[in-house]
Formats: sequence, structure tokens, C-alpha cells
Amino acid sequence: MKEHCVSCGVETAYEVSTHIDMRNGYIEGLGQLCVRCYNSTKERNHIIVPESTIIMTPNNSELGSKVRELYYETKD
Repeated sequence: MKEHCVSCGVETAYEVSTHIDMRNGYIEGLGQLCVRCYNSTKERNHIIVPESTIIMTPNNSELGSKVRELYYETKD
């Protein structure tokens, strides 16, 4: 069974059983991207927010502060 792009849903060249170290376009914490989506991410800036941060922060304002803090940590 082929892996699908987590962004656009198109079927990729990789089998689900293919180890992630043997793939191009796989982003840990996100999943497999197709060539088109992977190449387009180079033009964007992304950060990964741990799911535990979202779940353990019930206040949206406080969550926003934590996300901004993560953003600045990645820029340093």
C-alpha cells in the first residue's frame, strides 16, 4: 500500500512499510509529503507545536504566548 501526502492527499512513491530514513519528503511530526508539497514548503516557514503543549494549555491566550515563545526559540 502506498503512502499518501499529508498535505494534498496524492499517492506518493513510497510504500507504507518503507522506513522513514529511506524516504525523501518525510517530515517527523508531520508525515509524508509528495514532491510538489515538499518543494513548496521550502518557501514557507513552519514550526512544530507539541501536541502536549496544546492539550495541557486550556487558555487560548496562554497557548498563543507559548506558540510565540516556540517561534522565537526556533529563530535563535
